[in-house]
Amino acid sequence: MKIVKMSEMIMPITLMFMIYLISKVHIINSLIIIEYISVMVIVSMMTFIKIMSLENHNMLYFMILLITESVLGLSILISMIRTHGNDFLKCSAVLKL
Repeated sequence: MKIVKMSEMIMPITLMFMIYLISKVHIINSLIIIEYISVMVIVSMMTFIKIMSLENHNMLYFMILLITESVLGLSILISMIRTHGNDFLKCSAVLKL
């Protein structure tokens, strides 16, 4: 088994976080980037748990949290498209505060 370095696990997460901070045009793009970051965190946690020979019941809690987060994000996206007609972040009332 190949030993995975911590920098190999953290680099994609950091890169996608930087892309998330830069691109703020559509909500759907932000949701996709957040989901990718979540999947990379799950993969990193799984490899870390496998290396350390720990129990993986915390992965179930984290996955449930990610599923509820994605459902909440999609419901906000759908309600925003129904009320505003698009998913541009500049059209939302949150940025006008």
